Parts: sequence; structure tokens; C-alpha cells
Amino acid sequence: MTGTVELNQDGTHLLIRFAYREDLVALVKELPKRRWDPRNKIWRVPIAHTEAVYTSLSRHLFEFSSEVSQLLAGTLGNTTAGDEADATPAQPGPAKAEEAGAEAMTISQLNTRVRDGLREIFPQPVWVIGEVVGFDKNAGRQHRFFQLVEKAEGQAQSQAAVETALFGGTARWLLPRLESGDDPFTLRDGIEIRAQVEVDLYPTSGRYQIVVQDIDPNHTLGKLALTREQILRELKKLDLAERNRAMPFAVPMLRIGVLTSPDSDGWTDFARHLQEAEIGLDVTLVPIKVQGAELKPGLLRGLEWFAARADEFDALCILRGGGSRTDLAGFDDRDIALAVARHPLKVMVGIGHQRDQSVLDVIAHSEKTPTAVAALLVESVRGARRDVQERALRLRDATTDLLADLRDQLATTTASLQRGTLRHLEALRYGLAGASRELQSTTLLHLAGSRRRVDHLQAQLTNATTRRLDHAVNNLKNQATRHRLLDPARVLTRGYVLARSAAGRVITSTAKVTGGDALTLQFRDGEVTSRVEQVKRESK
Repeated sequence: MTGTVELNQDGTHLLIRFAYREDLVALVKELPKRRWDPRNKIWRVPIAHTEAVYTSLSRHLFEFSSEVSQLLAGTLGNTTAGDEADATPAQPGPAKAEEAGAEAMTISQLNTRVRDGLREIFPQPVWVIGEVVGFDKNAGRQHRFFQLVEKAEGQAQSQAAVETALFGGTARWLLPRLESGDDPFTLRDGIEIRAQVEVDLYPTSGRYQIVVQDIDPNHTLGKLALTREQILRELKKLDLAERNRAMPFAVPMLRIGVLTSPDSDGWTDFARHLQEAEIGLDVTLVPIKVQGAELKPGLLRGLEWFAARADEFDALCILRGGGSRTDLAGFDDRDIALAVARHPLKVMVGIGHQRDQSVLDVIAHSEKTPTAVAALLVESVRGARRDVQERALRLRDATTDLLADLRDQLATTTASLQRGTLRHLEALRYGLAGASRELQSTTLLHLAGSRRRVDHLQAQLTNATTRRLDHAVNNLKNQATRHRLLDPARVLTRGYVLARSAAGRVITSTAKVTGGDALTLQFRDGEVTSRVEQVKRESK
């Protein structure tokens, strides 16, 4: 819809509304008896020229109210037509409900009068503040219909809402102006705006609404900046503002995680730069939405996924690739900021800010674009490679110099050692010859002394052995004589008798004999068996 054509309250004029367009202004100026109303910012044309208005504006997609359509069809009651100065509306008398056949208004007439009443209450556009809801679902449409809602601080539930219209004519100049400003601004769901609106009612549906005429971007950007500062203050209070940013880069960064939309230009530029560099990075992409209502839950899930696998990656990149300040406001979120600040991986951000910084730009390593992030990764690997090469060259040169010094030292030491060894061997040779002679002389003397000691010991041993043998012979002779003297046979030859018991034991005392015992008496020339008749013992 380009604009609207409606019938005024007194039924004498058509009211033409549209957002400023030079071609439409020129078109309306060709209509007969047209007149510009600067107070209400509308064009007025007498109803006598309804067909001319319809013929001229219908091809430009103007919306005609039901009253105008009835005029064109000839079904609306007769109304005096003419110039506004000559038009005298009928003055109806007071209606009496009890009168039969009392005149009644049509619904469209009722709605029109309500609309005109609203316009009398709000003759000029007013500024309102509210959060945008339902705007994104109208993307791509000429006219945008959504709501502005009022919410209490920190509450998700709305306290009040109003239907809002942004007609195509206004959208064509307003949205580009917001998006091309110094601080790019894109109208979208979830942001708070300060809008200049006309209070209106659409007679066809009876729907009360406000029609956006202008938007103040400074209010929204200021609100976003305030939110950002509040998040940063909380992070500083928790000692998290510098935690991830202060983490060192892995050297080299080869295993890279990425959170972005695979359909975005940012991912395309990032991947192309890495491919052209041909450095062999291992890149893992977890797809997320990078704007709208799905940004936050998707990004939080992605951050959690990489945190659980932190030992498998060297760095994590969050990419978007540009956009207006309000497009990127989704990254100014408390929960996302806390997840990034506490993340175990070094986080690099390339979400496309050209002037302002998001919370993530402050608490993580920030590059302006995804391509710049890719360039940093490439340079990290190439720098590590150059460092290794330089270290290898320095090590080679140092090793070469050290080997040359060692070779010289070895040659000098070898020569010195050779001369010292020869001198030492010569000294040892002389010393050995002297020691040999001394040992030989000493050995001979020692052998002579040992020989004398052996001869002396041999003589002593011979004498001792002889003496011991003589002593043993004498002992044997004495024992033989004693044995001979003590031999019982010799005793028996002298008249003695040897008495034995029946058991063969020698009896040496009368105490061992009792009357009646059998005894064996051994004489010199034989034995006699006898029996004891009487035992007589001598008194002590």
C-alpha cells in the first residue's frame, strides 16, 4: 500500500495520505480542486472528483476506504458536492431512540467518526517508546505491521501493547536512512525504539493503531550502550572482564573451532582466506544463527559444546560479518558474555563492528571482520613456522661454530695429550726399569731370608718330632709294663682266684654275694663252679 484515500467526517471531501514522494506529490497536484492541509499533513479533494482521484491513484496501489468505494459504486447517500467553500453539510437534528425508523450509522461511518475523533485528540504526531515485537516476520513485505509493547524493568511479560504500522512509503526512506547513518541501525524485534507516530483507526477493520512517521535512532543506540555498560560493570565486579582476553594464544593455533552461520558472507570470507593461505588448519564449524531470536540459545549451546571439548582445540572464533548496530546487539547479552568470559578456550571475535564495540569485543580478542580473524590465524601459523626456521638456522650456525671450536680444542688437546702421554710413558719406562731392578734385588733378599727361616723351622720341626716320638715310645713301654704287671693271668699264677657271678660279672666284694649264689672260680689252670654256703664279712 502506497497511501490511503478516505472520506472526511462531514462527507464533503476525500482525504489523501501518503509518505512524501516527489512523484506522488506531482500526481496529486494535477487533481482538480486539491488543497494541502499542513496541520494534518493531508491532501483534500472535493468528493465531486472521486472518480478522478480513483483513476489517478488506484494504479499506484492506494487503499480506498469503504465509504469511497461506495461513492464510486453510487451506493452512498447523496451528498452536496462542490468546493469546500460552497459545501454546506446537512445538520441533522437530535436522534431519538424511541422514534420509529430513527436514522442509524453504518459501521464504516461509526469507525470513521471514531477515527476522526482520535485525530482531533491527536492532531499532531506524538513520540512513543516501546519494544518492537513481530517486525521480523514481515521481512520482505512492502508494509510492515507489528506491535510496540511496554515492559516493566527486568520483566519479559508486556504491560501494554499497541498495533503499529510502518507503511511502504515511509519504510522506503526511513529504513535506509537508519541503516546508512554514522551508527547503522536496523529495525528488528526485541529492541526499544522512540518513534514519532500518528494515532489512527482503520475504518475498514475498526482497528486502532499508530502509524510510524519517524524513528529516533539515538534512543535505541543509547539504550544498547547502557545495557553494554551494565554488563561490563558486572563482569568487572566478578573479575571476569579480562579473564579470556588475557589468555595467551596457543603457538601455533592449528585446531580451530568456529561459531557462525554457514550461509553468512563472514563464514565464506573466513574459509576462503584460510584455503588460499594453504597452511593446513583443522577447522570445526558449529552452525548457529547470528541474528534474531535464535542467536542467544544457539550461541550458548555452541559455547558449551566447545567448552566440553576444550582439549581438542587451540582457539574458538565467533564470526558474523557485519551488520547494523542493532543487528549486532544480540552479542551484548549477559549470559553470552559470562559464557565467553569463563570459556576455557581463547576466544577470538570477528562480528563486523566498524565503530562501536560489543561486550564480546571488550572481553575477548577482537578483530573487525572474519577475514581479519582468518588473517590472524594464518599469521600465527606462519609466524610460528618462521620462528622455527629462524631457531633452526640459529641452532645450525651455533652448532657449526661449536663443532669448529670443539674440533680445534680436540686437535690441541690431542697433541698435548700425545706429548704428555709420551713423556709419561717414558717416565714410567724408567720408573719401571728401576722398580724392576729394585724388586729383583728385594725379591732375592726376601727369598734368601725365607729360605733361612724355612731351614730353621725344618730343623725345629725335626727336633720336636723326634722328641715327641721318643716320649711316645717311652709311654708305650711304660703302659706295656703296667699292663703286663696287671694282667690277671699273671696274678692267678701267684695263687689268686678270680670269682664271677652266674652272670659273668667279676665279684670284688662280699657285699655282692649272698648265701646260695652260684659262683665261677677261675684258677690259673681252669675254672670251678661252686655255691656259697656262708658269707662272712669283716666289720669296718
